[in-house]
Amino acid sequence: MAVSSDSHVDEGDLKVLYSPSNGPADLDIVAVHGLGGDASATWTYPSKGSNPPILWLRDLLPQKLPNARIMTFQYNSQILSNTSKYSVRENSAKLLQILTDLREDDEAEGRPIVFLGHSLGGIIIKQALRIATPLIAKQSPYSDISTSTKGLIFFGTPHRGADGARWLTLVTNITSSLSPQIKASPFVKALQTHSEELFKITQDFRLLTDNYAIISFYEQDVHPILGDVIVEKLSAVMGLRHEEALMLGGDHSGMCKFMGMTDPRFNTVWRAIRRASKGKRF
Repeated sequence: MAVSSDSHVDEGDLKVLYSPSNGPADLDIVAVHGLGGDASATWTYPSKGSNPPILWLRDLLPQKLPNARIMTFQYNSQILSNTSKYSVRENSAKLLQILTDLREDDEAEGRPIVFLGHSLGGIIIKQALRIATPLIAKQSPYSDISTSTKGLIFFGTPHRGADGARWLTLVTNITSSLSPQIKASPFVKALQTHSEELFKITQDFRLLTDNYAIISFYEQDVHPILGDVIVEKLSAVMGLRHEEALMLGGDHSGMCKFMGMTDPRFNTVWRAIRRASKGKRF
């Protein structure tokens, strides 16, 4: 039975798109959108003619993984005139808090978790797992998230950053400089190549990578305005020994939108999620 709603998703909200109707779920799947994205639109193939839009996390994935509970996390990721001053760490902590609360309420502690992260969403997931992992002689209130996470699926996540102008082009479809009156989100600075914040997150997360199955998809197609990819393969792939690095059709925004069950990209992705749910394999 699908659980869905067309109501507004508040900032810092976790929305359950699908939950099994025949008993408890055996897997939690949590999708986190990227810069300028949305908890639903990021994962939705737009309507074409008489065909309705397809939110594949709700409309397709349950047919392949019927015993999984599928959720999306909403946070304020506006790239321009951002109304939130908070960046990666605060949003990562919010994700941990509400996911932990939900799993406690459902007595789902210990249930395996697979995280899906598009672009900036992957950075937020990495930071969340770093916060959740207890350090020596310390405790974490989110240790269940750390120990229950089996796999991570990244879609165009800029582990090494990308040129700031590319992020602005992605959202505004312009390549000219911003007006001085328009303020860019703190995320733009955080995602740029050579960003100190991004470097720190990446270095800290490398200490944890052996705990998870990791599948990194990099974009195949160029952005129609920029004429190049938003996140280069070198940045989208971490270069880990056990990491699966796979090219996926579509530009940076379209790589996680699937047109239906017959879309070969969906076939690739749902199988990757199933593999990741089993944890690190090699």
